[in-house]
Amino acid sequence: MKRTTSERSGEDRKATVACVTDQFQCERIIRAGRSIANLTDTSLLVINVSPIDSTAQSGEAIEHLFRISQQNDAEMSVFYSEKTLKVLTTFIKKNHAVNVVTGMPQQQNSVLSKMWSKLGGVSFFTVDASGEFVHVPLKDGGEIA
Repeated sequence: MKRTTSERSGEDRKATVACVTDQFQCERIIRAGRSIANLTDTSLLVINVSPIDSTAQSGEAIEHLFRISQQNDAEMSVFYSEKTLKVLTTFIKKNHAVNVVTGMPQQQNSVLSKMWSKLGGVSFFTVDASGEFVHVPLKDGGEIA
C-alpha cells in the first residue's frame, strides 16, 4: 500500500482540491476545503499556480499556506507556470477531485469561471472573505448559472 503525508491509501481515493493564490488570506480556502473534505470523506489537496517571475513577498505567503496546509492534514503543491488553467485542470483530473474550493472570481471571464465550465462531474465551492463557502450551481451544459 502506498502512503503519503496525508495518509491517502491508493491512487483512486477521491479528493477535495483547494485552489489558493499567493496571499496570506487564502488560509480561509484551505480551512473551508478541510470542512468539505471531512463532509465528503475525501483527502484534501492544496494547489497554487504562480507566475514564473514570482516575488519574495509571495514566497512568504506560500510558506504560510504550507503551514496552514500541514495543520489541516493536506498536501500542498506549488507550480510555476503562465498556463494556470491547464495546470489546474490537469491537477484536478489527475487527483480524482470530486470537490474544488476556490476564492471568489474577480471578473466574469476569470480562470475560475473557465475552469468551472471545463470540468464536469466536479462540485465547485467558493469561499468569501469571512470563510463561508457556497456551492457553485452549474447549468446543464456545464456553464455557471
